[in-house]
Amino acid sequence: MFSVKKKGAAFAAVALSVIPLATACGGGGDSNASAEDTTLVVASWGAYFTEATRQFLADPFTKETGIKVQIVDAPGKYAANLQAQKQANNVQWDLLDSTSAPDAYQMAHDGLIQQLPANLKTEFQSVLGQDAVTDFGFTFSNLGYIIACNKDKVTTCPDTQQAFFDPANPARRQMIATLPLLNLSLAEMASGVPAEEIPTHEIDMDRAFAKLKELKPLVKVWWESGDQMEQAFRNGEVDMGIAYSGRAFGLADNGTPLQVQWKGGVYNPGFWNVATGAPHSKAAFQFMEWIANHPEAQAKWAEKTKYSVPSPKAFDYMDDTFKKQLADWPDNRKQLTTLNYDWYVKNAQDVNRRWQEFLRG
Repeated sequence: MFSVKKKGAAFAAVALSVIPLATACGGGGDSNASAEDTTLVVASWGAYFTEATRQFLADPFTKETGIKVQIVDAPGKYAANLQAQKQANNVQWDLLDSTSAPDAYQMAHDGLIQQLPANLKTEFQSVLGQDAVTDFGFTFSNLGYIIACNKDKVTTCPDTQQAFFDPANPARRQMIATLPLLNLSLAEMASGVPAEEIPTHEIDMDRAFAKLKELKPLVKVWWESGDQMEQAFRNGEVDMGIAYSGRAFGLADNGTPLQVQWKGGVYNPGFWNVATGAPHSKAAFQFMEWIANHPEAQAKWAEKTKYSVPSPKAFDYMDDTFKKQLADWPDNRKQLTTLNYDWYVKNAQDVNRRWQEFLRG
């Protein structure tokens, strides 16, 4: 999704492109620095995403604690930059704002992001819920990869991947080009794997690619950004497709006759993380704790970005119509499966190679 961010872009792809590193303020740790002397450096996604984090999270946190927050933009480059900083023995970032799930699991595996302290993990689970917390962070900027249909072109919008992949339906489709794990998982569901098994399912790549190859003639757009996805619907290039939930509702709210199907979709989380070797780890975890315990700030952030947030209490601060368009709204969340990121980490090189061959073929 490259609206502001391309969530889930392959780890191997970002490793090829490194942006200049930011210069962090502060020293090599928390122990001898007062709050006023500490400046956390947060990597974020740029544009309105960075602005929302600054306005609703960073600035209020600084006002309460005195700990300053500097935000640097590194869209799609978290893994590459952290790896470069580590190799230079000069880690300059403290926090990562909404790391895409495949990258987060890969970076945790590679030791680039820290494990949560046990007491904080317990606290986060209590405040945000068990499903929102991993060993290395908590979810943030969450969305659904859903099926969206132009109601003027599609009589019955598919509510399963088996129906979406059915080549007997001549509707022109679009799918995302940058997330092989997502597409392979959708293909497995289309092949009969129950959605509830996908989070632990080991993908049969031969079967999944065969299913994708069968559908490929009907996929008219392989989109690489949220803007491109929206444009394809607005211009009438496609009749239905896999879309970001927030973007699809935005199109519908602005006159494009789209229907959104949560059923058959996939939940896609981002994660707040602390970098391994962060200059200010203690203050970084303090910032994460502040975010987790301020649902009203999460709600404002969500309304600005149109992404979902983990705190159940955040819904109390949202407009009734808006909150029901978010992936974490209970009625939506229960219809979405999740992906097997552990399997992806183990097979990423082969998956990414075969995916590029598929797109070129």
